[in-house]
Amino acid sequence: MKDEIRIEKIWGTDGRLYELIAPFVMNPEVIRLNGGYPFKNTEDHLWYISVKGKNLVTGFISIVNDHLCNDFTWQDKDLLRILIERAFMDIEKGTLVTFVADNSDRPLLEEMGFSVQKEWTKYFKMAKII
Repeated sequence: MKDEIRIEKIWGTDGRLYELIAPFVMNPEVIRLNGGYPFKNTEDHLWYISVKGKNLVTGFISIVNDHLCNDFTWQDKDLLRILIERAFMDIEKGTLVTFVADNSDRPLLEEMGFSVQKEWTKYFKMAKII
């Protein structure tokens, strides 16, 4: 069972978040794959981190003010689905949730019931009432 993932739920100011995420988000390859954009955090962010073994981070997503953000999964769409579904468990039903996604995530999000609210060249603001 060592290879099974678990999802850790961590608030933005918790030291455990930095222990898990800091080395991951400082990796130049991760930053490149994230379009060069930094990962943002406040005390109001709630993070869902996929971990294998003791501390191997395989992906994460956070939510703040009903907006999903800071997602990274090495382009593993199954893991992205798992993380989004886990975050939805903590959101009140009937809430409008938004997510800015790139072109590669759009098919998965549409399959999950999100619809496009706004389009840019490379990104989409998508929303879903859960």
